[in-house]
Amino acid sequence: MLSQADYPNSVSMLECEYGAEAFEAVAKPFWDEPEGGQRCLKCFELRLGETARRAKDCGFDCFASSLSVSPHKNAALLNEIGDRLADGSGVGYLRSDFKKRDGYKRSIELSKKYGLYRQSYCGCKREGK
Repeated sequence: MLSQADYPNSVSMLECEYGAEAFEAVAKPFWDEPEGGQRCLKCFELRLGETARRAKDCGFDCFASSLSVSPHKNAALLNEIGDRLADGSGVGYLRSDFKKRDGYKRSIELSKKYGLYRQSYCGCKREGK
């Protein structure tokens, strides 16, 4: 088992529920759009909005998203949404493009090293399409 000493630059993390109903409410009109379309935009706004709200409620200094590590996700769009939500919430946003400098490859290596779960899809559950 890893301890705090194994992570000298650790940060606090809060894991939230998936919220399938909220996702379906914003994404369902866009089921047939391709990856990167309006469905993704609405999902990013929903997820980052909830993250900003939770960060503010918990007194965190900033919030972030790991989505930019994916080669399929638009980091510039994520950062634009994060900046807008930071302005509205008063909590900072950590701009990122974690896929740069072999970030995606490194994320795979680190998840194997630390036994972290790696989801094989973005999280877009489109049951009942």
